[in-house]
Amino acid sequence: MIRQYQKGFSLIELVIVIVILGLLAATAIPRFLNVTEDAEDASVDGVSGGLATAVSFVRSQWEVDGRNNPNVVLDGATISLDDSFGFPTGSTNVDAAAMTDLTCQEVFDNVLQNAPRNVLFNEDAKSQRYVVRVESGKGGNGSGTAINLDGKSVGGIDLCVYYLVESLTLNQNSGIATPAPTRVTGAKTKGVTYNPGNGQVQSFITK
Repeated sequence: MIRQYQKGFSLIELVIVIVILGLLAATAIPRFLNVTEDAEDASVDGVSGGLATAVSFVRSQWEVDGRNNPNVVLDGATISLDDSFGFPTGSTNVDAAAMTDLTCQEVFDNVLQNAPRNVLFNEDAKSQRYVVRVESGKGGNGSGTAINLDGKSVGGIDLCVYYLVESLTLNQNSGIATPAPTRVTGAKTKGVTYNPGNGQVQSFITK
């Protein structure tokens, strides 16, 4: 009768394999995290660029129309704007110093073709890409460019902020961003700002 011997891995061999796997994981995980960060940054920059282009189209149409209309028509859609500056302010609002969360959302949805999914900051954002919040008076002053306001300074302009949902902490039950999104230092948020007084669109990352 022939005896068959079954040989397995020794304890030393197993330890060596575990150590190697640990080293590989320690090297690979940060790279995967960086890939995720890069993808989020690219998403924000892409939306920022698209919004900036769309805002410039609205402004250009306003210029063509003679700088004195409270709205323009682009691709069949009527877009309201502050006729002191010529930049979009939503569907019905025509004052860059009277923006709301809703009118900021309207700008996002109306000027962008196929705008990313979004909700107001105090709504369920579980299946959304961006949440929208206005920062009252944070847009500073703007220089009027309408025919009757050329060069006149206008203050108290609001700022629209579009936060990337992936950079927020959502309540597991309600899906609402908790705490409410902000751009203060330490918030670690990402997104896009839009100033309806000068048309400036910028991406941001707070750390």
